[in-house]
This record gives sequence, structure tokens and C-alpha cells, in this order.
Amino acid sequence: MQRKISALSGLLGLAAALLTGGAVGVSAMEITDLKGRTVTLENPAERVLLGEGRFLIALGLLTEDPVARTAGMLGEFQRFDPDGYARFSAAFPALKDIPTYGQTTTESVSLETALSLQPDAAFFGLSGHGPNERSQVVIDALTEAGIPVLFIDFRDNPLEHTARSMEIIGQVLGLEAEAKEYNAFYRTEIARVTGPLKGFAGPKPSVFLDVRAGLGSGCCFTIARGMLSTLIDAAGGRNIAADVVPGAAGPLNLEYVIESNPDLYIGTAVGSLKRGATPGGPIVLGAGVDEETATKTLAGVTVRPGISSLPAVEAKRAYGIWHHFYNSPLNVYALQVFAKWLHPELFAELDPEATKAALLGRLKPADMDGVYAVSLSE
Repeated sequence: MQRKISALSGLLGLAAALLTGGAVGVSAMEITDLKGRTVTLENPAERVLLGEGRFLIALGLLTEDPVARTAGMLGEFQRFDPDGYARFSAAFPALKDIPTYGQTTTESVSLETALSLQPDAAFFGLSGHGPNERSQVVIDALTEAGIPVLFIDFRDNPLEHTARSMEIIGQVLGLEAEAKEYNAFYRTEIARVTGPLKGFAGPKPSVFLDVRAGLGSGCCFTIARGMLSTLIDAAGGRNIAADVVPGAAGPLNLEYVIESNPDLYIGTAVGSLKRGATPGGPIVLGAGVDEETATKTLAGVTVRPGISSLPAVEAKRAYGIWHHFYNSPLNVYALQVFAKWLHPELFAELDPEATKAALLGRLKPADMDGVYAVSLSE
């Protein structure tokens, strides 16, 4: 047994390791995850199971070959972000051979496949598309098989949990120094937004966040809490859904959106070059996307009935943001973009594109360059 794990506390972890026939070596380390569970690892993990395929981005920020450290993952990366997945596949051909143990939902998870991959540890999100804190059967089965499960989070509470999640990943993979260096950069870039807003007493512009804009014919699914809504709040905005949508996300009535008269319209982009940009279809942003495609597809979703008559759209205060920032350690770029859109004078000197270049540079050799945010006014 390469690695021994404890149960939920350091003391129980020590006892469990001894009971399995091996002593905990001097290198054993205790790691407390975002669910408050303490796990003991004897050595850094060589291969991990990813609760979502898009967690590869987090690994890629810390190591040059995140695929080599991946034993298996969910299949949602390829499905939801085919352009980003293609760039990762081009840089890491071995990605196509990484097994998937589920598709895009918790219900699709094959526990048998997950166990057969024999990972050294597993990273699950507190919530999201993959197994999460409610997946007790999966958690128990992996734990009983000697595979420690650690919870991370870029989604529910992105600004408070991203740095800690990167620290956990660094600890598990033996990349503590890399995680510390990334977190120093991350916190500095966050402070470029939160710092100036501490003394700001001006109005908070209202925002309608049109999630997956153009994906279907209807309107208006949105996020009310956590994810991109947290970033809007932190950037000095006010989400019009916050007081009327129960839970984290749900639909808004179009009439309510019109009556709210939001100061800004922001659509999230779930389109892709691989699937092709279609008139009136989803906004296309992300890896490989150029400015013309981004602008055209944003314009396409703003001509929908009801949306086109919003004063914010008529005044070209309409924007598009890459959808996957809602669950990504790259979220600091979205925060800075929101700050520029919400308070252009206060953040006139802020340079989100420089931040993006630094972030995407860390993902090399995967070439993730592209347009990730767009405005109708540009």
C-alpha cells in the first residue's frame, strides 16, 4: 500500500496507518481540506483522481505536466470547453488516454472505474458537476480503498477558497512552493480590486448576469450567489438576482429584468469554435477565440426580444465573459474585468489583460491564449 490515509482526524489517521501494518514515516503530513476533514498522507501523491476535468487548469498552474499527475477525471472538460480541451490535448497528447470515470454529472460516476484507476488521492469540489460533499457512497468507497479524498472549491466561495484550494493541491502533490508562489500572485491581483474599493462610497451599478446566454431560446437563467455573483459583489457591483432567486442559481422573469433596468448586461460565454459560432447562438470566448468572433457573438445574444431594449444594451454597456471562470482558479481575471466595467474611472490604471497573460503563461506549454472578455463598446 503506497499511501496510507487516516479517517477524519490526525489521531485516527495515525491509528489507521498503524493498523494497516506500516508506520507513518517522518514525511507524513496532515492536510485539512475545505470540508474541515484532516487527511494524512505518507508521501506526496503521484497520480490523482479529479472530481472535474477542468481541475486540470489548477494543476497546470503548479506543474508543467498536469496530465502526468492525473489518474482519471470526469469528462465535462471536453464536453463544456472543447476549445480549451483541444489546446490541452495538443500540448499533452497523453490527455486522450486519461480515463474518464463519469461524464458531466455526479450520477454518471462509475465507482468501479474510479477504484480501478488506483489513484493516490482524489480532489473533489464542494459542489459542481462531479462527485462532491454529498457523494457519501463514493467518498466512503474511496476512503475504504485507501484513497484519500480532499475537497477543494473554486465555485461556492471563489475569493475565499481559491488560495486555500491551491495550497491543498500543492500539499498533496508536493508542490507547496509552487502553490505559495501562485497564491502570492493571486492575492496581489485580488488586492488591486478590493483595495481601492475599501474607501469607495459611490454607487454600486446593478448587473444582470445572463448565464449561458444564447444557448437556448429562453431567458433568463442567472447566478444569484457564489461563483460569478461573488466576483460582481467584490468588484463593486450589485446583482439584480441576489434578492429574488432562492439558492445559488435559477431563472429570472424577463419582465423583472426589464423592470430592474440594470446598469450593465453581462452574458456568460458557453459557445466554442469547435462547435461553430452561429447567429444568435452562444457567445464564443476562450482559447483560440479572436476579437471579431467574440464581438459578433456577443452582439448576437443582445438582439433577443427584451434584451435588445434594455437601456444598458442600447448604451453598449453590454459585455461577455468566459463562462468557466465560475469554477476556476483563473477567476481573478474576471474579477478585474468586472471592476473595469463597473467602475471605469476608479480602475482606469488596472490592466486585466496583463493579469490574463501572466495566468495563461503559467499554463504553458498549453496555448490557452484567446479573448476571454468582450464589450459591445470596443
